[in-house]
Parts: sequence; structure tokens; C-alpha cells
Amino acid sequence: MKKVKRLLQDLLSRSLNTEQIHYVGREVDPSFDLTEVSGFGDHIVIPRQVAAQCVIQYFSARERLMDFIARLVLLEGYGGSGGIIKLKGIEPILNEIRESGFVLDREKGSFIRDQAQSKTQDWGFLKDGQEYRLAFASIDIVGSSELIRTNVKVDVESTIRSLRDFVGSHVEYNNGRIWFWYGDGGMAAFVGDSCVQSAAIACLGILAYLPVYNITRNALREENDIRLRIGIHYGSVVYQSDTSRMHSDDMEKASRLEDRHGVPNAIVASETAFNLLPDELRKYFQPSGSADFGALYQNLVI
Repeated sequence: MKKVKRLLQDLLSRSLNTEQIHYVGREVDPSFDLTEVSGFGDHIVIPRQVAAQCVIQYFSARERLMDFIARLVLLEGYGGSGGIIKLKGIEPILNEIRESGFVLDREKGSFIRDQAQSKTQDWGFLKDGQEYRLAFASIDIVGSSELIRTNVKVDVESTIRSLRDFVGSHVEYNNGRIWFWYGDGGMAAFVGDSCVQSAAIACLGILAYLPVYNITRNALREENDIRLRIGIHYGSVVYQSDTSRMHSDDMEKASRLEDRHGVPNAIVASETAFNLLPDELRKYFQPSGSADFGALYQNLVI
């Protein structure tokens, strides 16, 4: 939630005055006292930047912060202490929360898990605390820092969102799930007896259609095509419903594959993953060096 907090700090500082920030905080938690939290005296004016920092610190836990943001959105256009609330820049915050799997239910007045996305996490049968063996595909956007530096922010955010949708469509079509998605890539997981085959087919499809994505959906400057590095490994993880908290040595190996051994617009598979591929898929991979956990194989460029 670090990015959400940073965006919220900016929004509160630009859109609300100190009285309004205090008002929204008390709407969420009646015991919230800005004077007490800030340490300022009763008769000292609290700058709005300080008020924003204090309210974010007070509601710092994820659930409480989302409650605050939900109330803030629902109060937009209404008058309270300090005047009518008008928000400038709420959409990037809602987009970040949406990426983490939650949407605002205005009737309930709170964020709820997005059913369309929550079904992509556990296939309906993975259980918290249970260990499972899956195929992992780590996907990295090549040169993401440079793309962010040289393009307009709104174009970068639009492209990252559309890329996630593009990658997700191939992953989910092959019975995979995107477990993490950050500004520079993500991690997909595949389950079942043919999970490595599914991962390989999904990733080959992503690379095959990536030029079409760049032509039709990439909002960056013309010379900034999206390029991807992908690492596929087979291993285990203890499942958690909050997938952002999951980590295992095998997931880390998938990340290391693309980070240390990957090349742009190519797939690197571990020996473990390669050995589980059917013959008709193995012929599309060739030996490509080794890592500390075995031989590596890279897809042929056709």
C-alpha cells in the first residue's frame, strides 16, 4: 500500500483543507483527534500537509486505510466541516486498489474483493496453509525504469494496466492466475498435471502477440515498444489467500531466471520445468547455459 499512501498524501494535500481532513477522519473513526495525533496545541494551525501525514499514519493498516479512502470517496460533493469536498486525482488511487483485487461497493460503503479477480487466485480449491506444487512464470518488463522516466505518467499507468490485461488474458486462457502484478512485471501461477505445459503455451502466446499489443494498445512513445523477459520454473509454495504475502524458494528461482539469465522477448525455463514439457513443446526450446539449480533452456525464435 506504499504507492496508495503516497498518492493519498498528494490528494489530501491538494484537495482538502485541514478541517476537512479532520472531518473525514472522524467520520471513519469518531475517536480520531487530529490535534492529539499531530501533537500541535489547541490554538495552533495545523498545515494541511501535516494533517494529511497524520491521518495516513493513524489509518496506516490496510483495512483501516481502505475504510478511510472509501469514506472519502463517498463524501465527495458533500459539505462538512471545512466546506464541500472535491477530490483531485482519486482515480489513480482507485486503480491501485483495483489492481490489488478490491473494488468500491457504494451501497455497502466499503471496498470488497473483486469477484472477477478473486476467482483468479485459488482456482476455487487451494486452501490457506497448504503446500502445492505449481508452475511459476515470472514476467519482467525490460527497461521499465527508463520507460517511466521518458514517458508521460498517465501514459505509463495506462500501458501498465492494459499490459496486465493482455498478459492476464493469455494466462487465464491456459488456466493460470496472475498472483502479483507490479509496475515492472508480475508472477503467474499454473496448477495441475499439465501446469508446466500450460505455462509454456501461455508465455509463448504472450510473446507471439506482443507486437500486436504494441501496435494497438501501447500508449507510450512510438519508439518505446514493450519487451518482456520470462522465466518458468516448477516447484512448491504454501498458499495464502493474500497472494501478496506468498513467497517460496521456487518462486524466487523463477524470478532469478528472467532477471539473471533472460533476454528480451524470450522465455528461459529451468531444467525442472523443461523435463516436464511434452516432446511437442520441448522442440521449441534449446539449451541455454545453466544456473546454480540446473541446466537452462530458452525458446527458439521463429
